[in-house]
Amino acid sequence: MNIMIEAQHAVALDEPRGVGYYSIQLIQALLRRKVFDYGLSFFDFAQENGNRLRAEQRFGMYHVPLFECRDLDYRVAIRDEHVYDHKSYHDYTGATGDLFHFMNFITLPTNLQGKKLTTIHDLNWIGYAEGTSATLLPLLKISLDRMLRIQPDIVADSYSTQNEIRQYTNTPKETIHVVYPAFDNENLFPDKENRYGVPAPVEAGCEYVFFIGTFERKKNIVRIVEAFNQIAARFSGLRLVLAGKPTWDDPEPIYRAIQDSPYTDRIIVPGYVSTDEKRLLYSNALCFVFPSICEGFGIPVLEAMACGCPVITADNTSLPEVGGDAAAYVDASRVDQLAYEMERIVSTESLRKEMRAKGFRQAEKFTWDQSAEQIEKVYWTLLER
Repeated sequence: MNIMIEAQHAVALDEPRGVGYYSIQLIQALLRRKVFDYGLSFFDFAQENGNRLRAEQRFGMYHVPLFECRDLDYRVAIRDEHVYDHKSYHDYTGATGDLFHFMNFITLPTNLQGKKLTTIHDLNWIGYAEGTSATLLPLLKISLDRMLRIQPDIVADSYSTQNEIRQYTNTPKETIHVVYPAFDNENLFPDKENRYGVPAPVEAGCEYVFFIGTFERKKNIVRIVEAFNQIAARFSGLRLVLAGKPTWDDPEPIYRAIQDSPYTDRIIVPGYVSTDEKRLLYSNALCFVFPSICEGFGIPVLEAMACGCPVITADNTSLPEVGGDAAAYVDASRVDQLAYEMERIVSTESLRKEMRAKGFRQAEKFTWDQSAEQIEKVYWTLLER
């Protein structure tokens, strides 16, 4: 059986995050397992983005066929339904498959012949529209309407996302398959030894609270800063490290909160960090804070636990599914709760030790190999239907 995987998000950026990170990890796991014959398709309009090169770098070792569209701009295709219906890049490349798997519903065209499967990572943008770019929102609505007409089977990242899909659409429950993502367990593990060349304060050996993620409203970074402000006076050497960078959302409120903090000189913003830097920042932090307003899954929770870092996260959407009994949970709207948990964990070594042990056990439940195996079961279900 031939499975054609749409890999646009896996090859579009030099610094992948979110859907791109998920796509790379899952596709690599599927290709390693070699249960099906695979092909990868993607846009590379006039080779302007270097997507072919990134595809070869990330997947070339698996000797998988690559199919690219150089004549249709991806950014046009996903916005203009007529163009996308008329000029699917599969028509250009000759890519064929018994089943087409799309890593995100926004790239699903209407004219494919064969079984179709798409991933919905979340529909948070419906319930939390104020946290979504006004430019992006119409595209998401167009894409969701198109997907609902096509009626593919759906992979949901969590039961929370499955519930969202059922809440906002009339999709039959039996066509929604929950498959948990995982994390990069080859490169994320406890590492307190090698501090050479990594961002401060790891290099200096200081104590700090850590966050990593995109600088957008739903990550609740302003409240992280406000919670740090509440406890900073009681821990004179404590710092706050906020790693990551903006995407489509306006980061100005976040930077303003940092600048206005009375402890702004103790807040460190290293920007985008490499996997090695991320591992060291997790491993040496007193705790990781991730009080998102909503999440389709929340991979950083697992990453922190795998590196032996106690986790504080929010009690909403998918996050309790990810954190299990190993995390401390707060109401995302309550700065006082977040400050309380930060102070409790920072000041109590025995609690940190207990949370680290629980975190290791929780993280062990999630691997990309297991995710790929479950995806393969979904493939068989569709192919035999």
